[in-house]
Amino acid sequence: MDKLRFYTENIGPIVENEKITLQKAFQLVEEIDEIQEITLLIPTQSTTGYFERIFGTDRIKGLFTGKYKVFNGGPRLKIETTKTIRDNNIKRILVSFGLSSDKLFNYDGFSSVAAIIGHQEYKDGLKDWAEAWGAEEILSGTIKLKSSNLDKVVKCAFDDLSAVINISTGITHSMDEMMCKTFLRALHKYGYDLNEKDISSYLITEKGWDSKHAKDVIKLISKLNSGSYFQGGQKTGLQNFTKNWKSR
Repeated sequence: MDKLRFYTENIGPIVENEKITLQKAFQLVEEIDEIQEITLLIPTQSTTGYFERIFGTDRIKGLFTGKYKVFNGGPRLKIETTKTIRDNNIKRILVSFGLSSDKLFNYDGFSSVAAIIGHQEYKDGLKDWAEAWGAEEILSGTIKLKSSNLDKVVKCAFDDLSAVINISTGITHSMDEMMCKTFLRALHKYGYDLNEKDISSYLITEKGWDSKHAKDVIKLISKLNSGSYFQGGQKTGLQNFTKNWKSR
């Protein structure tokens, strides 16, 4: 089944909303077969305030070791940090506390994750992630509509790039990087809007790129958008590319 995605439009340390977030994970355990773990993901070992408010301070150590279970025979509850979490063969529900969109994107590609729930304390902190995936907002039950204003030509360019390179490695290989730079030069030269958020979302959610590889592309786009430049890529015959994309 497709990965399920939920989030809260929460502002501030509201314990009731923190409990609702966790309760959603418990609900999903009943709906998704063979869940072995609810992973409680936090930025660092010191950011345990969420769980201290929910469970009390005396249970934090046990949560780090996976001591507690949702119910007898059910999946364990285990705290992981962004440094300790690994993609493994444990089928899990991932509940992030305190991670913003740019960090949460890193875990969309985890094969071990059946569902992701995002919760944090800042307004619009998860907006980009929620819009990219069309995630459901838990507190209201509404679906965040996908938002993208990418021009058809820009989409065609990244469709072609995704088709000719190995997206599992992104543009780490020199030939793939050169192709990417050529395409970006063509789009930039002929005035196409290179919206970094929308392109990143398109690569990750529509073309299956890992977020870390999508970021390599966005770094190049950022240079062009800021008036800077990069070395490499074709500098002539660029109109042939845009004409081809435009004709489809």
